[in-house]
Amino acid sequence: MPADIKERIKSIYEIMKEENICELEVKSKDCNIYIKRKDNTESEFVALKKQQHTTTESVTEKFKDHCKVSTSVVTIKSPLAGVFYRSSSPLSKVYVNDGDIIEIGTTVCIIEAMKVMNEIKATFKAKISKILIENGAPVNSGQDLFEVEKM
Repeated sequence: MPADIKERIKSIYEIMKEENICELEVKSKDCNIYIKRKDNTESEFVALKKQQHTTTESVTEKFKDHCKVSTSVVTIKSPLAGVFYRSSSPLSKVYVNDGDIIEIGTTVCIIEAMKVMNEIKATFKAKISKILIENGAPVNSGQDLFEVEKM
């Protein structure tokens, strides 16, 4: 990993500790960084995407023996504002239910924006823990849609 990226991550992490921020996503033209602190002594660098290259690295490698590993509960967020639909039509079967296991590329819902139906697909394997939005409800960009356990 390039030294400048490591320095960015370290400085962001220090700010997170100072401000007691548990989760942060930073997006710029050349780099997307997502950091989640589990507590004051443990943090995890979840994903770093620079241009077309993706790296996943644990910041807590040195704490591995001292830390309890737990399931990773995260949310799937809406990438755009629109209307949330659980199926492609009112008479169609819903894409996912609570307890379903989803694979990478599985369609989990549709967000209708400006009369365009946008399929939202899973970017990781997970188990749906909870559907957070009612069918037909309006959603904002970045709003949590599903609570899932990463697998």
